[in-house]
Amino acid sequence: MDLDLIDRTFLVTAASRGLGFSVAKSLADEGAEVIICGRNEESLKKATTELGEKAQYFVTDVSKQDDIKRLVKDIGTQMLHIDGLFVNAGGPPPGTFSDLTDEDWRKAIDLTLMSAVWLTRETRHLLKISDSPSILYSTSISVKQPINNLLLSNSIRPAVIGMMRTLATELVSDYIRVNAVCPGYIHTERVDELMTASKSAIESITARIPMGRMGKPEEFGPVCAFLLSPVSSYIHGALLLVDGGLYQGMM
Repeated sequence: MDLDLIDRTFLVTAASRGLGFSVAKSLADEGAEVIICGRNEESLKKATTELGEKAQYFVTDVSKQDDIKRLVKDIGTQMLHIDGLFVNAGGPPPGTFSDLTDEDWRKAIDLTLMSAVWLTRETRHLLKISDSPSILYSTSISVKQPINNLLLSNSIRPAVIGMMRTLATELVSDYIRVNAVCPGYIHTERVDELMTASKSAIESITARIPMGRMGKPEEFGPVCAFLLSPVSSYIHGALLLVDGGLYQGMM
């Protein structure tokens, strides 16, 4: 299937590795120009090399509003518009209610919710000039089903979905499509880092997934590329799980 991405430009945040990189790679493989950002310049350089000559990077901490404003200003000096935005950020830290301080909550809100608010606000003028603009918010299966010891994610990520559902009405005048994708357990470097000390943890997780395994980044990226592309032009305000069947609720 031709996703009509050649000569289109996409901003993918937190994309030096993991799920963000998988999305940038899928877009680049389809012929799109990709702009990635992240906090670590060395990781960004390596990722950009892998993505090819149509990729560029900016060092940006999406939990900081001034960083996002500077990012979009710099992009605006190079191009008149962008065709899509993949809103992504590292997950907030684990912890239970008793463990978490007010500062933990404030940082998690800026990282998870406000980054989505700021990125949407700042890029809107660049998106609406495109003939097929789209925003895709990356959240988590935790918006459908709370995960133990991830109170911050369970609490704050659903707010992004509430914003997306509302923007589906508010941004329609700019012809900007908005959707969200909810990954389950995808086997990234981050998962390896978290679970190297516990083989039993991985076995426990995979035992709950009907497909019997974690997903692969290369299975996640193409789904997002499709949702960002003009081919999905009538998908708007949707929430798509990519979880191997882990969530089994009716809604």
